Amino acid sequence: MWPQHKVEVYEQMVAELRSTLGEQAPNIPPRVLAELEGIIQAAVHTIENGAEIVAIGLPELEPESGPNVAAEAVGGSAVVEPVPVVAEPVAEPAPVKPAIDPFRHGTKAEANRQQKAKELARWLWDRNIGGEQVLGFTNKWRNKIARAAGVNPPSTLETWTVAAELMGRMEQLADSGTQPGASERHHLDEHEQWATER
Repeated sequence: MWPQHKVEVYEQMVAELRSTLGEQAPNIPPRVLAELEGIIQAAVHTIENGAEIVAIGLPELEPESGPNVAAEAVGGSAVVEPVPVVAEPVAEPAPVKPAIDPFRHGTKAEANRQQKAKELARWLWDRNIGGEQVLGFTNKWRNKIARAAGVNPPSTLETWTVAAELMGRMEQLADSGTQPGASERHHLDEHEQWATER
């Protein structure tokens, strides 16, 4: 478990990042903004749902004591001379490499992620829910949206980020007017039901 002062600093950092992103949103490309929000959401999700943090590999600390001294008798009085204390070097543990999940990075996994992102993007587009908005939702609400869209909820934020990028492309098509049929929204009546988290 993190000490309280670290939790407070982390929460303050997230609030300041979100505030800065909100103020600078018009100047930041939507894709970059979506990626930054995705990073923040992933960190928040990890902190909220991850295992407790335990320090591993730290040496045991010895209790502090006064200086080591040797007393010698000189003419009936003691002369105190400090004895130097030499600390032994502590070997640092080797960094742990994260395990690579072959299923997450394979070509089939990438194709599945793209297909899932397309289905989510279409569902969200039909209800006029933007990419930045969906990345701001909690993981629980996004999972509810995925189930309503008939999609198995993605295990990472990566799929949602791809869906947000696809919706950004749809927005460009709608603005250009080159593909008016593709940019039609068919379920605007459900916007209020899904745009606000419950």
